[in-house]
Amino acid sequence: MKKTKEIVGLPIISISDGIEVGKVKTVIINAEKGAIDYVVVDSGIQILSAKVIPTEYVLGIGEYALTIENEDAINDISKIPAAIDLLQKNIQVKGTKVLTKKGRLLGEIGDIYIDEEDNCNIIGLEYIADITQKNIRIIPRDSIITFGKNLVVVKEDVESRLLDRAADLASSEETGESEKKNSEVPTLSDIINSTPAEDEIQPGAVSDMMELKHREYLNGKVATKTIFDNEGNTLIEENTVIDDVVFDIAKTNGKVIELVMNNR
Repeated sequence: MKKTKEIVGLPIISISDGIEVGKVKTVIINAEKGAIDYVVVDSGIQILSAKVIPTEYVLGIGEYALTIENEDAINDISKIPAAIDLLQKNIQVKGTKVLTKKGRLLGEIGDIYIDEEDNCNIIGLEYIADITQKNIRIIPRDSIITFGKNLVVVKEDVESRLLDRAADLASSEETGESEKKNSEVPTLSDIINSTPAEDEIQPGAVSDMMELKHREYLNGKVATKTIFDNEGNTLIEENTVIDDVVFDIAKTNGKVIELVMNNR
């Protein structure tokens, strides 16, 4: 996790050559994705004539340097229409006002937290409630609705979701992913509500429909952990693509729920 102020000014190192090829001048934000798409290389020329590095080519962002494979990762911004478009939109985020969905003005944004290990996605924003007192807290990503040029729009209950430490962003992200995953997994209630009236359901029909829903949900997904049987033998290896054969293995060994909770 990094704040943008920790990135701007970093030396850019080509690891193939072992040399510094520039410094980070600024970053370019993609508001629709909620991520940093490009790093601008400080070369002392006008920004519209500058060179940029797509963040997909960034190998790492450490305490002392930003690393790339070689200088081929650096491109003229004039040759990347998408970068020019984002630059012209001029989404800064830092210093913009915070507005709730229902129109309450709350404060302003201090800095941006990104996950440099996950495509430089924005995972939180420093929130300054009182400019005089500099009372800084953090807005988690799942409370942000829109990154605008002049305003960041947030959910109405944002005050109850504010965090006090940057370290809490990781657990907030995990909770959000867990809630999202759980909301996708069909529950017994979901299935019953979508089935005929209770007196029309045949014995075993609910469990059959639950199995069908789980099978449909998992088809084509990838297991995110290795699943073992009760004796410790490997049933399904991590990164296995789930199909009917894999599902039947999980079903036979009573591991369907474990598979449902560990996939992407």
